Amino acid sequence: MEDLKLTKELKYLSGYYGVLQTSHALSLVRAGLVMLRSGQLVFPAPPPPGGWPATSLPFLLALGVVDSLAIALGLMYVYRFFIKGEIAGILGIVSLTIALVSGAVYLIGTLPSGAWQVNLPAYLIVVLVFSPVVPLYIVLLKYIRR
Repeated sequence: MEDLKLTKELKYLSGYYGVLQTSHALSLVRAGLVMLRSGQLVFPAPPPPGGWPATSLPFLLALGVVDSLAIALGLMYVYRFFIKGEIAGILGIVSLTIALVSGAVYLIGTLPSGAWQVNLPAYLIVVLVFSPVVPLYIVLLKYIRR
């Protein structure tokens, strides 16, 4: 019974992770296109008043590269889970670790900019949307340890 519950949770959380990372990829592509055309950095969570300082550009671009790696690995994990019928636990854990650390760095790194104070609902939505990544991480760890 425990295995069935674990598998069901893993199925739902993995599906959500696939949708999340696909949306995340589209968001990054859009942000990249806007940046190439206008030079402005746009993300789902708005910048602080006056926009992102020029000194934040390397930080934000580096996070975009790291996110791209997490997205690629995450989509490989989801593909193997749903299409191949395999639970690639290590691949999932690596992807989720990168995503969680990148998310934490992004959220903590944007606090001093004043963006949170002005756009609190947007940042809370980002936290809410990414929060199912934590239970997936825990469920995958339990699955691997069996």
